[in-house]
Amino acid sequence: MSAISVTCRRTLSRARSLFATVLAVPGFAAASAALFAFRLEAAEGTRQTIAVVWATSAAPFLPVLAAFLAMDVWSDERRTGRMSLLLSTAVRERDFVLGKALGVWLASAAAAALSLVFALGSLAFFAPSALADVRLVAFGPAMFALLMQSALWCAASVAFSAMFSRAFAAACASVTALAVLPRCLWAAAMLWSSSGRPAFGEMPLDAQVADFAAGVVSTGAVVTFAALTAMSLFIAAKCVALTRFSGRRSGKWRFSTAVAMALSVALAVSVSVLAFRLDETLDLPVGNVVTFSQRMRHILSESSGRVAVTAFLPRNAPLFKPVSHFLRTLKRQADSAGGLTMTLYFVDPKWDLGAAERLVRLGAKENSVVFEKGHRSVVLPLDDSFGDRPVASAIQRVAMPPRRRDVYWTTGHGEAAFDSYGTWGLSDIARELARSGYRNMTLDLSADKAIPSDCALIVIAGAKESFSRAELGRIDAYLKGGGRLLVMMGQPGETGVASILPSWGIRPVVQPLVGVRTLSGSDVIVSDFTDHPIGSQLAGSRIVLEKPLSFASSAVAESGSGADRLEFSQVARVGQSAVAAAVERGGTVGSDLAVRPTRIVAIGDPSFVLNGQLASRANANRDFFLNAVAYLSGADTFGSSGLEVDALSTGMDRDARVRFAIVTVAGLPGVVFLLLAAVAMRRRRRG
Repeated sequence: MSAISVTCRRTLSRARSLFATVLAVPGFAAASAALFAFRLEAAEGTRQTIAVVWATSAAPFLPVLAAFLAMDVWSDERRTGRMSLLLSTAVRERDFVLGKALGVWLASAAAAALSLVFALGSLAFFAPSALADVRLVAFGPAMFALLMQSALWCAASVAFSAMFSRAFAAACASVTALAVLPRCLWAAAMLWSSSGRPAFGEMPLDAQVADFAAGVVSTGAVVTFAALTAMSLFIAAKCVALTRFSGRRSGKWRFSTAVAMALSVALAVSVSVLAFRLDETLDLPVGNVVTFSQRMRHILSESSGRVAVTAFLPRNAPLFKPVSHFLRTLKRQADSAGGLTMTLYFVDPKWDLGAAERLVRLGAKENSVVFEKGHRSVVLPLDDSFGDRPVASAIQRVAMPPRRRDVYWTTGHGEAAFDSYGTWGLSDIARELARSGYRNMTLDLSADKAIPSDCALIVIAGAKESFSRAELGRIDAYLKGGGRLLVMMGQPGETGVASILPSWGIRPVVQPLVGVRTLSGSDVIVSDFTDHPIGSQLAGSRIVLEKPLSFASSAVAESGSGADRLEFSQVARVGQSAVAAAVERGGTVGSDLAVRPTRIVAIGDPSFVLNGQLASRANANRDFFLNAVAYLSGADTFGSSGLEVDALSTGMDRDARVRFAIVTVAGLPGVVFLLLAAVAMRRRRRG
């Protein structure tokens, strides 16, 4: 058996009886679990994967774990004098260093694997839907990234341990150099820069873990960590070797050793710079596997011609890798659909000056994606909403014949405004409508004018004051002529157009909801959708409403026959109470009679699509509204399907999140602490 394997075994065996290990491993599990629970809630509704959230939660604590696991592998030998005894054997310092570093690294890897088991086990119990389409192999790149970084932290911590005779001093030096200093310098750089995070992006160590976990592997990062790990092991071996040299005649040996250590640092830095200059990016199919909605696939298959897609952003931008990964996957989907031909271009505004100038003339700004076909073009900014939904709308607008539909928003009664960009405005959802080909218009019913003939539907967004009799008469006449109306109203439901809704089959009801689930305590989670065109594609999703009003059918519902029959339908329910309902008149009449059915949709929350509500993507509020507009305007049936198809959704409410956090942060790490403490005490008694 080699000296390296023997030293590794002894290091692992000794670590089990150390008090530092008893604290470090459960502490790492608890800290990473706490950050995982926090980031999991923040990532709800985004395109992050479970692997990305877990890996970026564990990565910041790996240097601290390595520092405490390695703090006495050499310092204890120096303090007790056993180092001289070890070095008197016929084993080279390098073998001792490699064996100890390997033992610490294996212990760190076991702690990382334990953290993953805790995360997946807890999710399987509290949120099984989050793991429905997740394969264990998807965590391979994430684990590789953590083990790659952990190898560097363990090697560096072993080197610090060889420099100090006190274990605690070695741990403090390791934590400061490997964890505290890099993050403080990065925070200072962001504070110093006027652009802050947009200029610097995420912390490189965290960004690399996120990229690897998403399946975007950088060869430059792999080579860099390998070079730095080898440098750290070399420095550790030289620090151990320095203990051989004592007395006046050892000066030249100490000097040559210091020079060798300095040259190793220079070599590692040179290799790292060269590796990133020659960096190649690999897209692995096991990370962030992008999937597309039924609507996107329908658009790609039904469209024809050639669409040019240009990513207009610097190649060193933090968004470049995930955006290029998304667009290349989209192109493969378009090629397999056999309809649209897609060509990808990547334009760096700092280097491709000619192409950048042309894009600027089209109205594009840096960090955007431009879709072009013929003389039509659409520019999408690379913000948090970039994904399947806006990209599908952009392709539809440039590839399919345009069809303008006007949405009229009423004003003058305390309604929320679609051109307001504040928390209580509707600019976010209005922008989504514009992307889908609608035009947002204001409608002042107090003026003595008829409702415009190009009106696809009227939206009443939380009117706080009652409409006048003349205004209600205009709306009623519009509905009798096959009009479409979307009403968002809340309790007590006595303002706006509540007075005419019963005559159209909908009766607002103030009643307590049974079986309520909540996220914040004041809201209501709605996940029961009926087989109505608005909610049929939202199965598995949820919308979040603030103290919603309920609706029931009025006495005139289901009355009449033929074109005069009013059909009342529940769209979304909490228990048996409908918090969103729809009424249609004339829907059973044959299309050959050219009768446009009247449609009304009522939603019991006037604020569920305000900018402040949509800032959280942990719900399908946006999609529910867009589906309602599509149903009322008679648009295509391939509406929105809840969260993005590759979005993260756990389905946990507030109570489930609290239980999840307690179990992962305190329960499971506590069990590990008790087991390790029992093992350590037993070994100490035997010793």
